[in-house]
Amino acid sequence: MRAVVRFLLAGGLVVLAYLNWQLLYTPQLEAVQGFPVNQEVVAQLQFLQGRMHDGAGEHMQAFYPEGFVYLNALYALTWTELLPHLAAGSALHKQARRETEWALREIQSPTAQSIFEPELPLPYGAFYQGWSAYCLGRYLHALPPAQRDTAAVQRFRQQCALIATALNNSSSPFPESYRGAAWPADGVMCAAALAWHDRLEPPQYPAVIQQWLGAVSSRLDAHQLVPHEVEAGSGAVRTPARGSSQSQLLNFLIEIDSAYARPHFQRYHALFLTNRLGLPGIRESAQGTAVTEDIDSGPVIWGVGGAASLVGRRTMQRFGDTTTALGLRNSIEAFGLPWHNDNGKSYLLGQLPIADAFIAWGNAVAPQQQLRAAAGWRTSFQLLSGAVALCIVGLWRLTNRKKQHSPDA
Repeated sequence: MRAVVRFLLAGGLVVLAYLNWQLLYTPQLEAVQGFPVNQEVVAQLQFLQGRMHDGAGEHMQAFYPEGFVYLNALYALTWTELLPHLAAGSALHKQARRETEWALREIQSPTAQSIFEPELPLPYGAFYQGWSAYCLGRYLHALPPAQRDTAAVQRFRQQCALIATALNNSSSPFPESYRGAAWPADGVMCAAALAWHDRLEPPQYPAVIQQWLGAVSSRLDAHQLVPHEVEAGSGAVRTPARGSSQSQLLNFLIEIDSAYARPHFQRYHALFLTNRLGLPGIRESAQGTAVTEDIDSGPVIWGVGGAASLVGRRTMQRFGDTTTALGLRNSIEAFGLPWHNDNGKSYLLGQLPIADAFIAWGNAVAPQQQLRAAAGWRTSFQLLSGAVALCIVGLWRLTNRKKQHSPDA
């Protein structure tokens, strides 16, 4: 029994040392033909590539209603984020183009479309049209004009025209994703696709976007944030803002109108950013409200949402809170069980590719830069770790004490 206790105590010290070491994590940036590239993201993509071509999209569809499209979209967007920072003609540049185009074909395939309803006012719904058009627009924008496939450009134009018509004809800024069901984050994706259209080609949708923003402003929740779920048709709030959807949609709202997005981010920052054991996390439910956990949130531990925090790492960086972004990133490195091998880098034992895709997408933002954080951001956790370590050492010493035997009577 004493040996078992000592083993557990030693294990506790090892875990504490590991966590504190991982909080010092800095990704490796390596010049590829003169361009600095985050090699950690490349390793994540190498792992995902094997899983994607081995049916990860179909596997995720069995767990999430939109898993197939979601996973392919995140995979495509992560390669697209790297693409402008890769030397043209390099092997990695060619791989980025090849894999992005493969994922885009998957998104546009009959397999993907069969998940959704073609008879909706916006055919196949806001989730499908928003994500597929957005991913295609981002990829086209990352290419020099001469390298853009004419058929892909035409498809992007057609999708944006469908989206614009649906937004103009709808009484709600949030078109249905399924019949009778509407999630505002999907409507944000649709508007973001239009915003990228107007960066790619002569602006055609400024009025549609401004009208959409005005409609969104009239349907915010009690905290003046975009709701998580609304009534189909009217856009009335059904479920107020939640951390998972806010973390996601703010990444795209800033691309639609950064001035409009900024106060939304500030309210999100005040209501959802929290601290556990000295480390940052993103709540799934706003401060002061009941904790919610479902398929959208992922696991919620001590009020902190898994999905909200994974995506919130990117959100914080995009809005300039680099201290929190770094804290979230390094907390993921500490608690996410990262693993390197010949197949690349994975998290959570490689069992949940959608988590790997979210982490890769978050880490791909501004790959040519190292994050900088305020000094002492991890001090509270280190002090707590030190206190726990002292307790473990004290218990260890107790196990070493010799038994005191009383004299025989």
